[in-house]
Amino acid sequence: MATAISERLVSKALKVTAVVNIGAGLAAMSMPDLNAQLLLGAEVTLEGHLLRYHLMVWSFVVAMGLGYAVASRAPERARGILLAGGAGKLVFALICVEMLWSGHATWLLLGATAFDGLMGALFLAYFFQTRASAEP
Repeated sequence: MATAISERLVSKALKVTAVVNIGAGLAAMSMPDLNAQLLLGAEVTLEGHLLRYHLMVWSFVVAMGLGYAVASRAPERARGILLAGGAGKLVFALICVEMLWSGHATWLLLGATAFDGLMGALFLAYFFQTRASAEP
């Protein structure tokens, strides 16, 4: 039988993820060109549509961070954020792996890939654990 994931562990993981999301999002939005250079190896000036897209993506990362912070108070009652966040983090990690594999990113993206992959797997595992325990 599988070991149950504790609510305390998920609460701490949500808090850490909230800090990481909010910090990374605010840094990426305040220094978009540096963010592109460090993670993508692109020596570009983000402007126009590309800058707006960058800001849209990273503002969503900050918004999810706020959601993780709220969810950390009672993860068992925040199953929606665990499902959406877990799925989103796993998709992000898979896209990062493809970007690294195809040479469209620097190796700095590997840290984000590992962190988001781990958190995504944890959030989804806890989501399905709580779903199973809620069923008759």
